[in-house]
Amino acid sequence: MKSSFIVLLLFLSIPVVAFSNPTIDPDENATQETQEGLYIDTASALEREAILYTKNGQEDKAVASLEAYIVKTGDFSILENSAYEVLKRNNGFIELKDKYLVKFSMGTFFYLYVGLIGIFIALILNARKKQDKMANGLISLFVFMHSFFLIHVALYLSNYVYYEPHTLSMSAPFSFLYGPVLYFYFKRITKNYEFKKTDALHLIPTVIFLILLIPVFAMSAEGKLEIMLGEGSYSTLPYLVPATICKVISLVVYGFFTIKLYLNNKQAANVEIKQLRLRRNIVIVHSVYAVFYALYAFILIQYSFGSDLLHIQLLAMTGLVLYVGYVAYSNPQALIGTTVVKVKKAVNKYQNSGLTPSFSNELKEQLVKLLEEDKLYRQSTLKLEYVAERLGTTRHNASQVINEHFGLNFFELINKYRVEEAMERLKNNPENLNIIDIAYEVGYNNKVTFNKSFKRFCDLTPTQFLKLENVS
Repeated sequence: MKSSFIVLLLFLSIPVVAFSNPTIDPDENATQETQEGLYIDTASALEREAILYTKNGQEDKAVASLEAYIVKTGDFSILENSAYEVLKRNNGFIELKDKYLVKFSMGTFFYLYVGLIGIFIALILNARKKQDKMANGLISLFVFMHSFFLIHVALYLSNYVYYEPHTLSMSAPFSFLYGPVLYFYFKRITKNYEFKKTDALHLIPTVIFLILLIPVFAMSAEGKLEIMLGEGSYSTLPYLVPATICKVISLVVYGFFTIKLYLNNKQAANVEIKQLRLRRNIVIVHSVYAVFYALYAFILIQYSFGSDLLHIQLLAMTGLVLYVGYVAYSNPQALIGTTVVKVKKAVNKYQNSGLTPSFSNELKEQLVKLLEEDKLYRQSTLKLEYVAERLGTTRHNASQVINEHFGLNFFELINKYRVEEAMERLKNNPENLNIIDIAYEVGYNNKVTFNKSFKRFCDLTPTQFLKLENVS
């Protein structure tokens, strides 16, 4: 039961830690005194007792004495003492060494590796200039929290925390921030949301949790060891189960509002395909994490097992970190809302324009009609001057309307519509046209330009997209 709750403590970002004391050399002359219970030093008595049981072939009792000694002293090096060499094949002794001595598996290495990569990605995202600093800050914080927790997990799984006691609770401040940070990131990139003072209310659960943890943070290494071993005044952590339930509620509530933001923004005219794919994938992976965390917490609280579900959550975390890292490298613009960056530039560019808001909206509606109903973009030689003429306005006004309402320039907007129609034609191709035929029909006059534009908006080449559709 205790070991299960240690894992739960870890996932609530309160992993257990310990410190080391020097091993006391055994003294065979004191064996008789130990048996008679005359020893005042309990730790020394337990060590001598373990040696006595080992010599008498009572291996299970020896292991029990060793564990009692470790609980009493926090000295794990006793497990490497040559006096217990005969116990090396005993299952209980093997489990004891696995529980307390440093170990390093491929899984542990993987979590540590991804965690370090994620922190590097978070730093790179914040270092980018001329982009929305708020959106970058939120997504980098989201990646950093997951990465920091993965590093914490790696330290726990390798038992290294026993030798660095003050790693206790090092990722605790993030327990109730996963949901709010992702939610406000989506709110920023989909609505260009400006933060208000009242948004600080979302930090209340985190502040309360940190207040509860202040006594734990202030503990010495010995006190933190007692938490791990189930000793001391904080051994049971009575607020642990309520905190777990609150974290589940936080993930579910903020997850619901994040998904709602994504669905509402899904059909927006100024959202590129690759941006939409990024947002969809982040929502999916985070939802997987939230679902399996909820299942894990319920099963662990009720039945005291569920470690497999822990690793499913960790894999979801690693997948999210690596995916955001890939996007940050291959297409960093997709991580932020195009509206935030480009519209601000447009406002500065056209601040002295005589185009009124009402006339601008009217021109926008006419332009959408020309593109969606008249399919004007199919003309391979289409130019901004011709579009302005069809709108009955100047070239400058037409450019301003496109920049302000779509967050794109003229050629980006035309290519966006062309690629979207090409995607629909590739999905539904009753005439069995080849790719170049479709490219010509939507307005391109060569395959190279078509492929380049298609990959920019879809993040796939037309051939890759077609193969993916055939598989699905």
